[in-house]
Amino acid sequence: MRARALLVPVIGWIALHGGAAQAQTAGAVGGGGLFVETYRFADPDAAGVESLTLFTVPVAFRGPLGRVVSVEMAGAYARGTLTRPDGSEAALSGLTDTQVTLSATVVPDRVVLSAIGVLPTGRQKHTDGEAEVAGAISADLLPFRVSNWSTGGGIGLASAIAHSTGAVGMGVSAAYVVGREFDLLDAEDFAYRPGDQLSVRAVVDFAVGTAGKLSTQVAFQRASEDRVNGSNLYRPGSRVHVMASYTFRAGTGGSGILYSGLLHRAAGAYLLESARDAPSEDLLLAGGGVRLPLRGTRLLLQPSVDLRIVRRADGTGQGYLVGAGAALEWRRPTVTVLPSVRARFGKGLVREDVQSGFTGLDLGFIVRFGRPR
Repeated sequence: MRARALLVPVIGWIALHGGAAQAQTAGAVGGGGLFVETYRFADPDAAGVESLTLFTVPVAFRGPLGRVVSVEMAGAYARGTLTRPDGSEAALSGLTDTQVTLSATVVPDRVVLSAIGVLPTGRQKHTDGEAEVAGAISADLLPFRVSNWSTGGGIGLASAIAHSTGAVGMGVSAAYVVGREFDLLDAEDFAYRPGDQLSVRAVVDFAVGTAGKLSTQVAFQRASEDRVNGSNLYRPGSRVHVMASYTFRAGTGGSGILYSGLLHRAAGAYLLESARDAPSEDLLLAGGGVRLPLRGTRLLLQPSVDLRIVRRADGTGQGYLVGAGAALEWRRPTVTVLPSVRARFGKGLVREDVQSGFTGLDLGFIVRFGRPR
């Protein structure tokens, strides 16, 4: 679940901006947004859900603390609503956890060390209805911007090393985050502690021609066992993520991107005899987009398409999703405004021989302040 939460904003950033890495800022940069994502199922009785809606207000800030140290903060408010086939509703709302990162540049443009703090500001205890909403929002087939309200907090360390030689750029990063015990459900004697998490990622960029760039990245994630009341509960499967993207010039002053990737999650094992193990899963991502300046204006049109395919070893919870939409970027020296709209459709296999189609709509509005360098 935590890996998916990281994956969705990364893919969105690549699709809109043509690259995953951004330079350090000369000053403070911040912003926020409003998003409404909604899905409606063609066969509510089969899916067990008539509609699912998520309203999100994310905020983020990044700024310097001296010459070599910077701070980043990111969090959100989210409200999820699930409508059942009989018309009844369940809702879950509140803040998500807040991540604070302090980074120190050891060697300019080469080596960065970071301390990570995940503040437990999110909703932790869930009633049965709220847990039902949280489970539906976290489904891997639906790319909601928020996949959980809280992981209980944690602390960690990270490092990144970058190097370039001619037309080739390389980078390696690693992070280790220690989880914190918290009450997951609105019930007594249910103290949950997520496993500690190790993440490693390597990225290589190749210049192609005079204006193109091919980027490849490989990421590995491994977590220790989750625990409840001090006893081992679940051993998550390791995750491997491979992604490639190609950015290129598109017309006069425009740019484009094509990308594809595969996220493989090995089977997980519940350490209780009464629980069924989690099957292995593959998530295929592909898509592309362009950024085209509209002549005579300060606007950039950003149409894009994307494909998402989920396959699971037991066949349940899998399916496909196709999306198409556009954003309109208005940029001034210190302010950027970005409204967007995206339509989605797909089909999911709920259980053996039972499936349901669905349609979705994603409306967004982003505003950013500051001047990236």
